[in-house]
Amino acid sequence: MQNLKFPDYIGSRIYVTVTHARMLVGTLVATDSELNLLLDDVEEITGDSCRKLGLISVPQATIQSIKVETAQLENLEKSKQLWSHEIV
Repeated sequence: MQNLKFPDYIGSRIYVTVTHARMLVGTLVATDSELNLLLDDVEEITGDSCRKLGLISVPQATIQSIKVETAQLENLEKSKQLWSHEIV
């Protein structure tokens, strides 16, 4: 994971815990220099309920944690290694 940078996660399904015990699960579309996130195909999970939100912006100030599934992380690392070997 040491070779990955945050922009490498664009296109990945991420789990974002925000304030008020809410989790947002969606595909990372973009980020800015302040680490605000743009997520697509988002589901909001609060307790036992889940609802679809679509495309949303998540302000950095509301983010408590960001997680990626282990299998997806391993795929990102492999892809980055392949790309770096092709560039050299």
